[in-house]
Amino acid sequence: MGLHYFGTDGVRGVAGVSLTAEMAYRIGRYIGQYPHGTKNKIIISRDTRESGEMLLNAIVKGMVASGAEVFDEGVSTTPSISYLVRKNHFAYGIMISASHNPYSDNGIKIFNGEGEKLSDAIEEEIEGYMDKKEDDLPLVQGSSRLDPSLKESYIAWLLSKADPKVKNVKLLVDCANGSASAVAPELFKRLGCEVTFIHAEPNGQNINAACGSTHLESLKEALGHGSYDFGFAYDGDADRFMAFSSDGHLIDGDALIYLNALAMRKKKTLHQDKVVITVMSNFGLRKALDEAKIGYAIVAVGDKNVQAKLKEDHLSLGGEQSGHVIFLDDLNTGDGLLSGIKLLNLYEEDQQSFQSLRLLVVYPQVLTNIKVASKEQVAAIMNSKGLADLEAKETLRLGSQGRILVRPSGTEPLIRVMAEALDNQLCHDVVNELVRYISGGK
Repeated sequence: MGLHYFGTDGVRGVAGVSLTAEMAYRIGRYIGQYPHGTKNKIIISRDTRESGEMLLNAIVKGMVASGAEVFDEGVSTTPSISYLVRKNHFAYGIMISASHNPYSDNGIKIFNGEGEKLSDAIEEEIEGYMDKKEDDLPLVQGSSRLDPSLKESYIAWLLSKADPKVKNVKLLVDCANGSASAVAPELFKRLGCEVTFIHAEPNGQNINAACGSTHLESLKEALGHGSYDFGFAYDGDADRFMAFSSDGHLIDGDALIYLNALAMRKKKTLHQDKVVITVMSNFGLRKALDEAKIGYAIVAVGDKNVQAKLKEDHLSLGGEQSGHVIFLDDLNTGDGLLSGIKLLNLYEEDQQSFQSLRLLVVYPQVLTNIKVASKEQVAAIMNSKGLADLEAKETLRLGSQGRILVRPSGTEPLIRVMAEALDNQLCHDVVNELVRYISGGK
């Protein structure tokens, strides 16, 4: 049975339209008592979207009506939930966030007791209950309370991951007007870094708005007006991380994986000398890993897929070009704040190690998102013979060192088109041909 509410990263939609308080309440009712008859302890948090409080209140109401004991962390990051649910032996952790999406969207991410995203099987059970007309679950009075000590515990854990010598580093940090705004200032202050923050004044509507890890232009421009060791950028819920070096070199997820893989192999903490990357990872990363004699497994896009492969193959490092990087010995999901600390540790240990980025030759990559009317329309276009034929034709144009990736978004009604090759103009030409076809088929 296919999932129709849950995507690659929980339930996501336009707040109040395709993601309503009633839906949140019903999810809460089911999770609050699952497995059946269980009185669960559950942690919850949210990002800074204006719809977050409405959805949080609704899902908490549902969980409490099913007898759950709910602990509210307050505004915090998605990775904090993954960490705290495991540390404090909660049955589930819930994050109200739509990550890098615009403020009008919101989402519900659910973690199991190990801090992992829910399995498809449990998501199917939840959807089955959501589709029922009747609410046949018993009403049992639970409780809820705000617990600020949870966020403090998370910050203390992050600090424990930092090299004690990481001090006096000069940083420019873009919080995307999101979750990082509620954690990063205290974290970096206690680290002893000299930090200037931008986009750290959320108003409910400015999350990810021309800022953060998906809109790096303002961070790059601001770096040019000061003297900084690094520029850091997070997305709305701070599970993604991107950085710029002092000379303006972009350190994306691919570069983070490469740098950390080299360092971890030296320390013998890179299990099996192998990492997990995705189909979106740049071909240049594959070549650099080959030359460094570091193995890699390639999975579909989504940190859930990366984490599953890491766990299956007993590996310790993997991630996505977009900035989700998972250090599995530390946490079961990507954590942007942790990734930033790992980068500072590398900088403190050996600044010369960043010279190895010269060996990571990034192939030109052109990526375009095409809005489509509905998920059904997305499926129709993706399954069309015309698109398959055009992909085959354009792949031949790119040659043996080029590739095309056309895939549906797992969170929005979008088709993502990517072309990668040594010739940047050719990439643009190929993407334009594919966009023309898909737009005509919308």
